[in-house]
Amino acid sequence: MGISAQSTYYNTCPRDCYDTCSILTTVENGRAVKLRGNPKHPITQGFLCWKIQNALKFVYSPQRLQYPLRRVGKKGNDDFQRISWDEAYQEIANQFMRIRETHGTGAILPVDYFGHMGLLNKQFSQRFFNALGTSNCAPTVCSNAGRSALQHVYGGFWGIDPDEISASKLIIHWGLNGPWSNLHGYNLVKKAVKNGSKYYVIDPMRTSGLGKHLPIKPNTDGILALGIAHHLISTGLYEQEHVKKHTYGFEQFVKIINEFPVDKVSRMVELPEEDIRELAEDMYRLRPNFIHLGFGIQKHLYGGEAVRTIALLPPLVGGFRVHYSNTDRELDLSFLQGKHFANEADTAGNKKTYNMAQLGKVLEKGEVKSLFVFNTNPLVNFPNQKLVKKGFQREDLFVVVHDLFMNDTCSYADIVLPATSFLESFDVHVCYYHNYMSINQKAIDPLGEAKPNYQVFKELAGSLDLLPDKIFPPEREVIEEFLSRSKAVEFTLEDLETKGFCKMNIRPQDVYATPSSKIECYSQSAEKAGLPPLPGYYEEKINHYPFQLLSVNLMHITRSQFHNIWQKEIEPVVLINEDEANQRKIKKGEWVRLRNDLDTLDMKACPTRDIKKGVVLVYGGLWPKLCGGKGVNTLISDEIQDFGGNAIYNSTYVEIDKLP
Repeated sequence: MGISAQSTYYNTCPRDCYDTCSILTTVENGRAVKLRGNPKHPITQGFLCWKIQNALKFVYSPQRLQYPLRRVGKKGNDDFQRISWDEAYQEIANQFMRIRETHGTGAILPVDYFGHMGLLNKQFSQRFFNALGTSNCAPTVCSNAGRSALQHVYGGFWGIDPDEISASKLIIHWGLNGPWSNLHGYNLVKKAVKNGSKYYVIDPMRTSGLGKHLPIKPNTDGILALGIAHHLISTGLYEQEHVKKHTYGFEQFVKIINEFPVDKVSRMVELPEEDIRELAEDMYRLRPNFIHLGFGIQKHLYGGEAVRTIALLPPLVGGFRVHYSNTDRELDLSFLQGKHFANEADTAGNKKTYNMAQLGKVLEKGEVKSLFVFNTNPLVNFPNQKLVKKGFQREDLFVVVHDLFMNDTCSYADIVLPATSFLESFDVHVCYYHNYMSINQKAIDPLGEAKPNYQVFKELAGSLDLLPDKIFPPEREVIEEFLSRSKAVEFTLEDLETKGFCKMNIRPQDVYATPSSKIECYSQSAEKAGLPPLPGYYEEKINHYPFQLLSVNLMHITRSQFHNIWQKEIEPVVLINEDEANQRKIKKGEWVRLRNDLDTLDMKACPTRDIKKGVVLVYGGLWPKLCGGKGVNTLISDEIQDFGGNAIYNSTYVEIDKLP
């Protein structure tokens, strides 16, 4: 028996996840046979989450799209025929030229998010649309409200380095399900707790047996922060000199927090007074602190308010920042995205920026004539699912989707293009949690005729006579120049290839790009933008439905990725408090109907003690075509909040009826 040719490659998980795992891939005779964590990585530490441990089932799934397809039947019927790449490019080019002549390139809208977080597959690919002069789709379906809020407080949204967790005496996961959403960060927390750190989880649902759980009423996180601030300041448990040196508008802030004593806050957030006081005193007594804000706390009508209020707690106890999203780095993404091509292309001035969270309304207006969808699945993930679907059904809307599987969005496309998995293309990654840049080496050849995003756009640029070699230089060359232009980087591409990952320079915690150059309790930039300059509490409009609906990602999937692979293991359920289920005579496994003014959704009930009364939880990211034709976003409004125009998934209320 001969010895098989075996190689090991550095890969990086490209999913929209905090951890961005460093992976070692074993390839035998051209086929990936094993994925294991890189034990040298300081954060991911050689361990892979359940999803990536099983990622080869995703890569080699028989469901993979491997050839370009053209729709020949009615939209939504999955009636396609195979075509060549040249035919696909020619049809897309012809449609884009027709639209350019009749409506202008502003009527073409790319819709993409972070289904692939590689710098080439995500950022470099933007060059095509900048050079063509299309409109833009603002990324408002996840973390934009929190980032916007932190800009007004800190002048930027970089935060504490996760490498500091081990030295932190107090760690708070605020609106974050660590074991599911940030497994490697949670593992760091477990080690810190073992060494004596104290750990809090502030969340409406119990997500871990570790630490102290504070089951807060949803959407009252900002009020809790005001109560904590009141207790610290009223009892003198705050660093007065530190506050004086590093904050602006503190006196005005004190007037606000005086309206939120702990007894009042306790009733509003539905937590015992002693728990609030204990948390506040622990923040002062157990330092340094590490506060990690999850994205869920800012996905409601006043979510930005909550984030900026919590962000004002660290300076009270001698700290500087919270951790939210460490993507605000000194990296030259504008160069990578080809922003310099955008000014050349928009000679007619017809480009617009549309709100992604309101794509249904955008399509309803009719001014957008074509969508190019990649790195996202809008018919699953975007609010007001019914209206989004109606927009995709327009026969005058030319839709191209580049993806790995025939998902719900593909079903409504005119042209479907097969995408590569992360093992099939070269890329470089940064993370929104830790500060390590990592490489993704091409480990295997693409399946069938699948191509990575940047290759598709370079070749499509050629079909449109957009000087593809100028817009899309060779990938290695553009990455080398990007690294050399980025202040956060003091290493080379060769270093990444040798080590697999390198740490970027960390921006200083005590430098603030605000008008006052301080942490702004009274935000001058917010005031200038027409927002309240001081944080506060604003009541959501009264809703006549009794249950607040939360939607979160299931452990098995990332956004909508992996649902088709694990369909047999996933059953759509609604979690409801056990006592409330008993009151309504709803038993486990019985069918119930969730309803509100937008739509209805039928699923099985799962009573539990782990969720607060008045709250129900449904897992998002499930493909409607795999579970009855609808997902949870059919119940979620496309109303947006003032901070960043962000979606408000968690400002959703429903009634639950037991089905006969």
